[in-house]
Amino acid sequence: MMTDITIHIVGIGNLGMSFLKGFNNIKEGLTLNLYESNNEIVENLNESFNVQTSLDEIDKGVLLLCIKPNNLNQFIQDNKSKISDKVLIATPLAGVSISHFENHFKNKILRLMPNLAIKNNSGFIPFSKNYDGDYLDFIEKLNHLGKTNEYPEDLFHIITAIFGSGPAWYFELSSKIADAAEKLGMEKKEAKLLIEQLILSLPSLTGENDFDKIVNDIKSPNGTTEAGINSLKENSFDKIIFDAIESAVTRSIAISREMDNG
Repeated sequence: MMTDITIHIVGIGNLGMSFLKGFNNIKEGLTLNLYESNNEIVENLNESFNVQTSLDEIDKGVLLLCIKPNNLNQFIQDNKSKISDKVLIATPLAGVSISHFENHFKNKILRLMPNLAIKNNSGFIPFSKNYDGDYLDFIEKLNHLGKTNEYPEDLFHIITAIFGSGPAWYFELSSKIADAAEKLGMEKKEAKLLIEQLILSLPSLTGENDFDKIVNDIKSPNGTTEAGINSLKENSFDKIIFDAIESAVTRSIAISREMDNG
């Protein structure tokens, strides 16, 4: 039997909506309270959920902050006195450290870096925390949104760049493959369909997690795959990818510093 828990989701943008959909699929053991300041979102959601535009006093459960990082300090200033020390503060905010929350709260803090696949309960949620055990059994609840794994917090800038931003890297690549197909004579609609099916086929290939082996299994000597791989190498594909990830890591670090100095 699942432990009953109240989750207060603050901010119903893309990530907040993904949490909402994923948790709503569980159906039992959860009470969801929603908070959103955008009136258009409130009007759309109020047909199915009760959404408030500002926080009430919160004395139990989990406060799941899905607001924008640059709005966090104002949120803390406006709402700190409303949040009991017993509340677990869960933060999926990119670049915002646990210590930043510890400067303002005595609460237990759980830092998360999910991506939007949690809405289909098929996500992966890296996390770090400043407490022992599974307070309020919340990590158990997160396991219903996908797999979870704990990491040292000093890896979170890299995790943010690779996992939080990762879907964008792959869809940007997909977009460029579609553009190439169109330039070579394929209709854009047909190219997108082909690439969509390609993406859907990838999970069946990744069970071993040995990416180099997968590439070697697909390519054959002097074949089409090898020709494309050689072109990627000649055009410094490894440097392009490294620079992109490093840029995202650098930005995550900068956000963290901006928050601490804000």
